[in-house]
Amino acid sequence: MSAVAGAALKKLATVFLFQPKTWKIIGGIVLGILIILVMPLVAILSIFSGQLELDTEALRQAIEANYSEERLSRLQNLEGTMQDIESTMSANGFGWQQIQKAQMLYSLMLYEMAADPGFVSKLAGCFAQGQTDDQLVAAVNQAFGTEIDPAEFTQLMQGAVRGLAAVARTQIGQQGGEPYWSWYGFESRVEWCACFVSWCADQSGYLDRGFVPKFSLCSDGVTWFQQQGRWLDGTAEPAGDMIIFFDWTRKGQDGVADHVGIVEKVENGMVYTIEGNSSDSCRAKQYPVGDPEILGYGVTQPASTAPAETPAAETPAAETPAVETAPTEAAETETAEAAVESGEANGG
Repeated sequence: MSAVAGAALKKLATVFLFQPKTWKIIGGIVLGILIILVMPLVAILSIFSGQLELDTEALRQAIEANYSEERLSRLQNLEGTMQDIESTMSANGFGWQQIQKAQMLYSLMLYEMAADPGFVSKLAGCFAQGQTDDQLVAAVNQAFGTEIDPAEFTQLMQGAVRGLAAVARTQIGQQGGEPYWSWYGFESRVEWCACFVSWCADQSGYLDRGFVPKFSLCSDGVTWFQQQGRWLDGTAEPAGDMIIFFDWTRKGQDGVADHVGIVEKVENGMVYTIEGNSSDSCRAKQYPVGDPEILGYGVTQPASTAPAETPAAETPAAETPAVETAPTEAAETETAEAAVESGEANGG
């Protein structure tokens, strides 16, 4: 296999393994590296230009037609092992970023060793708080006798992990919000900043994992984060992928959230955001840290452990975290006059 095809193989594998919506559609028999064996090279190379169209049913049939029962059984164990890694890493006090690294190491680099007794515990034992990728890979290579390249591992992780802000950035310039409020369940336009945040959470997998609720009213989002103990005051310095809530001065700063967006990054005392329904479009904006119009922040990823409230994947609740606001016209029109003036209301 050529170097280009090999690189494409690994890039495609990250698409399958770490894009939660693809994972959910195809199911646990998908292992990106092995899928490549039943896909044409042109499909592999098209990943580089973003042209791949994925026919999930055809893909499933191709896998089943080209693999023995033994190999299919091993593939079907993939999801179970991924879940075992998540629960073990979480029990050891590691957060979602470390869990993703462990799952990446297993699925793309240590898969053939997964049948060994104690594999998951051995892999989890390679992790330490505050370690660099170089240190992690060195520990894995020592434990498993592998020769993983730390630079390659870091590059794969950067390509695989898409947070809220990364998803939101792809939507900058979108006008009118129809993809977001219609996804939520509204039949006509509503003030859509919260729908936009919820949509981004869905696309990044944060919704299914319980990191972010599905909400169409800003105030409901604030309530949820406060009840979960994952709320920062507006004077705090946030981190990327947090949810930012605003209480506009022009509306009297009554302590009720008027608008919501996603924190992209914090640099040199400025909070950089991506917001839906900002003058009826998706826009990148910025504010000083501690700006008086920032009401507070929702912390999307707990520092040390995945949230206990994550719904089971096989239940309907996985699509509907606890505070989902029903799509009714009233949900988004309680400040219609302000919305006309600024394009922003309690719903966005």
